[in-house]
Amino acid sequence: MKSNQSNSKSIADHLAELSKDELITLLVNFSEEIREVEQALALKFMDVGGKKSLSQYKKIIRASIKQHADRHGFVTYRKVPYAVTGAEKVMEKANEVAKKGEHLQAAEIIFTILHEMGDLLQLCDDSDGIVGGLIHECLSSIHDISVELENSASKERPVLFKMLLEEALHPNLQGWSEWKLSLLNSAIYVMKATSEKDLWSAQLDNMENQEKNESFYSSYFFEGAAELRYKVIQKFEGEDNAAEFLQSHLDMKDFREKAIASAIHDRDYNKALELAEQGERKDAAEGLPGLVHKWKEYRYEIYGLTHQVEQQIQLAEEFALSGEYEYYLLLQELYGKDAWQAAYEEFLNKLEAKGVGNWRAAELYPRVLVEEGETSRLMEYVRKNKWSVLQYYPHLVGDYTEEVFLLFTQIITEEAANSTNRKEYQKVCKKIRSLIKAGGAVPAGEVIEQLRNDYPYRPALLDELGKIKID
Repeated sequence: MKSNQSNSKSIADHLAELSKDELITLLVNFSEEIREVEQALALKFMDVGGKKSLSQYKKIIRASIKQHADRHGFVTYRKVPYAVTGAEKVMEKANEVAKKGEHLQAAEIIFTILHEMGDLLQLCDDSDGIVGGLIHECLSSIHDISVELENSASKERPVLFKMLLEEALHPNLQGWSEWKLSLLNSAIYVMKATSEKDLWSAQLDNMENQEKNESFYSSYFFEGAAELRYKVIQKFEGEDNAAEFLQSHLDMKDFREKAIASAIHDRDYNKALELAEQGERKDAAEGLPGLVHKWKEYRYEIYGLTHQVEQQIQLAEEFALSGEYEYYLLLQELYGKDAWQAAYEEFLNKLEAKGVGNWRAAELYPRVLVEEGETSRLMEYVRKNKWSVLQYYPHLVGDYTEEVFLLFTQIITEEAANSTNRKEYQKVCKKIRSLIKAGGAVPAGEVIEQLRNDYPYRPALLDELGKIKID
């Protein structure tokens, strides 16, 4: 009975019975034997501030990386989740420190993680984005700290501002525009004095010049930098100056979108339409169909706000004919029931023709036929696209039974002729089962018999055919 009571005790109960010295001895022994326990205890009792502490954090991060790296220092794909365990624990510590309101100390820890993960990224296979995800978590936590200090009178605010500018120039961020811009964006929240704004602007100018001197660079950094300048102008110079800056950067997609949204908000629909049309012409000339579509969508929205139904119909039809289902539904609404019946047949003809060179339209056409119950047109489509009978037979078997069954048997015999292994034979048999499901038990039996006769020396095929139940 005593033994049973002992077994029913929890670990906490057993530990509660130990003396202080016994607990200390137990923990020391575990920390010597188990690396994870040693790291957890070190983090628990480590002083938060100072270079010594940051050095300890680095050791913890590097220890797990070293443990799971190969002899060349490279961390393979499968080992990456284990290699970052040290960094994850240190990140937990940083979050604890931040919650206590020790913002600068938390930022220092996070920047330490950021540096180490930047190094690791160059020496690992991060196909799953685990290291990149940790870097983004660091940047997000730094942003949260900056927001927390935005309206603070604390002496931490200007110190964090300087830290952010310094970190944006860190060698580990070289070539990573997104990370540099993230830090400069966080700096905006803790920027108060005009002198700080000037310092920030000068640094951004220098970074832009460096980007221009790179042999390979994209517009990403410059567009991101313009977005940040816009935010700074809003904060320090007011909305009028920000609007002027926006108008001078309409060649950038995000600024044109802001300008259109602003005009719509102000109910200046003519201005909004003009901006959309300008963007459409510009990006059409530059061969950017995705952006052209975006500006057309804005036009559609503006036409709706200004009750220009005919113009909406033209765009909705264009979008629907390019395979966008949602605009097919909107097109019906815009026409109205009676007018749509008159336009419907012509629309189907256009959609069928568009499907020849547009895969999205090619997918939408049979979908519309199914929804509208156009079995005659659907059967014609299946005749031209024989293998599609596998998808659309439930809608056709009632009116075109024999033809559907014939198409099935043609497909099955063709696939069987080209099959050479059990996996491929199983696919053939799956189609035979679909034929049975369609009500074609008789033709299924006939095609099974035909295959047995045609391929008597394919035992795997004969075995799979024997598994099919006709009844």
